[in-house]
Amino acid sequence: MDILIVEDDAWTASALKSNMEKWNHHVEAINTCKEALNRAEEKRFDLAILDIFLPDGKGHQLIPHLKALNHDIGIVTMTGSNSRELELEVRQEGISFYLIKPLSLKDLKRIVDHMNNRLKKEPKTPSFISSVNNGNIFNDSENERG
Repeated sequence: MDILIVEDDAWTASALKSNMEKWNHHVEAINTCKEALNRAEEKRFDLAILDIFLPDGKGHQLIPHLKALNHDIGIVTMTGSNSRELELEVRQEGISFYLIKPLSLKDLKRIVDHMNNRLKKEPKTPSFISSVNNGNIFNDSENERG
């Protein structure tokens, strides 16, 4: 699975990256919202693990942009500064999991394994492919329905 970690704490990012690589995943660690968006435009990730408070913005504000680039991306958020209001705000973005730091490596592995299994079972949404029919543009799934 291709995983994007967006975490500004270098130690946490490094620990997450090295453990996920040991679990046989391809992992990239980025430390700002801007870098994350730029990288997500260049590469399709299966899972994004986002810290909520980043130097240049809130990680959960990336979610609509990441989903616009890849509808199937799994989203896991994490924070060390939790509040009920924040959790409700973040959950409205359609995340898969909301984690509170410090993270349990055992729980994180379960989550990553679950997301990987889900990815293997669910067919991926086709990338947007333009096809013109009487001046209308359809994506693959709409064309199949006729």
